[in-house]
Amino acid sequence: MFCEGIKLEPAAAQQVYAYHMEDETYEAHKQHFYVDYGSFFESVKQTVSYRKLLLYLLVRFGVDAYAEYRIRGISDEVYYDTFSDIHIWCTVCVREYGEYGIEEYNWLQEHVQLRLFRLGRLQFQPIAFDRELVVNGRKIVKNQIVCNVHIPSGEPLTPQGVEKSLELARAFFRGVTPVYVCHSWLLYPKLTEVLSATSNILQFQTLFNIYDVDLESKEAEQRIFNKVNANPSEYDELTSLQRSAKAYLVAGHPLGSGFGIIL
Repeated sequence: MFCEGIKLEPAAAQQVYAYHMEDETYEAHKQHFYVDYGSFFESVKQTVSYRKLLLYLLVRFGVDAYAEYRIRGISDEVYYDTFSDIHIWCTVCVREYGEYGIEEYNWLQEHVQLRLFRLGRLQFQPIAFDRELVVNGRKIVKNQIVCNVHIPSGEPLTPQGVEKSLELARAFFRGVTPVYVCHSWLLYPKLTEVLSATSNILQFQTLFNIYDVDLESKEAEQRIFNKVNANPSEYDELTSLQRSAKAYLVAGHPLGSGFGIIL
């Protein structure tokens, strides 16, 4: 049921179902994860085919997390949407390593520990803000709890979908002041020189006050080309975005990332 709910590839789901592990061994892994997830991941990475093992364990951790979702009154829709990130990163693992598994393990532990939720198109993660900031006369203090916004890969980032997600977040995080922050290549201001004015990405940018820029970030290249090359002339040109981004990079311009905030 879980694998179907998160839309895991049938072959990947079959691999999980076929994986054999004694309950005692699983419980030891689970306890290790919750006591010290950093040590847990380092330990698992020492095993043969650790990506396959991590897929199996994260699926089971996700199944076990359902009880806490029920206790908190969180809907099945949010539950499956949140854990659909396992499907997304399993697909990335196939593309990059040629096997069904998980390499992005440190990210997915946030989902298992109920520190991140997908609400519609976007993901939200309550965090302590890392600085003091004044935006439009309003002060955000350091360590204030805000919602960190993430944009999972998948369907188009339409303005309607984004607005719906923000509405859902305002209702879901009732005890958190509705301040949303995001660090993403999608918020890099110079994308106006790469994308058309009607781009969904640029419309997403307009929602945010951009308060910082990271020119060293390679996230844009990783997301657009699925890899980072020292020589941008080697990048593919299979889509209009790839063609525009490649031309921009070859001309000597960086494609960094931006830090934005919505009040």
